[in-house]
Amino acid sequence: MRIHLLAFTFILFFNYSLQGQYEDIYFEDYVYVTNIKSVKINPSGTPLEPPVFYLGNSQRLVVSFDDMDNVQKDFTYGIIHCNKDWEPSGLEMVEYIDGFIDEEIDNSAFSVNTFVPYINYQLSLPNNDLSWTISGNYLLVIYEGGDVDDRIPVITRRFMVVDKKVNVSVKNRRPLDVTKLRTHYEFDLFVNNKDFKILDPRNNISVMVLQNYRWDIGIKNLKPRFFVGDQMTIDNTGLISFPAYKEFRSADIRSLDFVANGITSIDLNDYGTDVLLDLGRPRGDSYYTTIPDANGQFVIQNRDLGTDNTGGDYANVIFTLETPERDEEIYVMGSFTDWKPDEMYRMRYYDDQKVYVAEILLKQGYYDFYYGVDEDGVLNARAIEGSWADTENDYQVFVYLREPGDRYDRLIGYYTFNSNF
Repeated sequence: MRIHLLAFTFILFFNYSLQGQYEDIYFEDYVYVTNIKSVKINPSGTPLEPPVFYLGNSQRLVVSFDDMDNVQKDFTYGIIHCNKDWEPSGLEMVEYIDGFIDEEIDNSAFSVNTFVPYINYQLSLPNNDLSWTISGNYLLVIYEGGDVDDRIPVITRRFMVVDKKVNVSVKNRRPLDVTKLRTHYEFDLFVNNKDFKILDPRNNISVMVLQNYRWDIGIKNLKPRFFVGDQMTIDNTGLISFPAYKEFRSADIRSLDFVANGITSIDLNDYGTDVLLDLGRPRGDSYYTTIPDANGQFVIQNRDLGTDNTGGDYANVIFTLETPERDEEIYVMGSFTDWKPDEMYRMRYYDDQKVYVAEILLKQGYYDFYYGVDEDGVLNARAIEGSWADTENDYQVFVYLREPGDRYDRLIGYYTFNSNF
């Protein structure tokens, strides 16, 4: 009895210590201060891909962000290993990092010939200071301040390290629920573990499925249902079912010298540039149209003078939605908003014009977005955009393994695919 009591006391103390250590950190994609803009983390050379890294691969993750204060600062970074549910795994740093963290981000440059001044910061991972040694979920934390005891978090970003041991396959299917035939996308999901033995996969395997790399609407903790030879069926019963929505709207501000599709006007004034997007309207009752998009992602790109990172200017982009006033709050949403109902992206209603308006400072680039309503902290785009089953989306599948005696969730499989291919 005394042993059990001591163990219980240790667990409580351990959990309390972890909570205290990370009490100022959100274990999700989050920007903590308003002066930080245009945060990106992607594999090098593929700005539309999720931040997924294969153990032993020579490719790097590239992190980029701008500080609008335009004053040189000390930014440092840390990395926290997490379990499959994005909680600290409790491992010591030396158990998952080869090298050092809390190093300064020393790759920075002032903007050049822009109306809106800023400093761009760049970080590559892994680098000469560190590399990771095990698979799993990781949280990158960027701090302002060089003193460990005095710094504050300004950015957190999730990324994943895969040690591939299994293969994932999918099979498109018609929704089993007839009410979802026109609105939802479903698929059967299988994992093949040939040449990799798994003890009790029914209890030790856990699968996460995302649509367009949105963690807020992901389907988590899926377990194997059936086994045939080396193949386990994760789901073939309609459990994996997503509203397909519509193709994304876009704001193409890669150039501020000419008006692209979807833009009504570009006005240069004393303090910068105003970009008025075409008037938006709800699409719930409109016909489905195939439109090329980036599935909710954004790319920083400058087609005018200068480079993307330091030559791209910022513009005040004006979003408008013509619709009667709703009881729920309406937000602009996309990966550039971290899919969150943040006050910065909330639309205000103007009763005399029957229009919602939001003004958002964005760097030159291409941005996908929806208009969504806030439903208990999660943005629902279907209320305004509608949903059509044939809409093209990207899906990501993560396979985690935790066997008896393991101290962390291993990420042993990753698969991404497009619903139209």
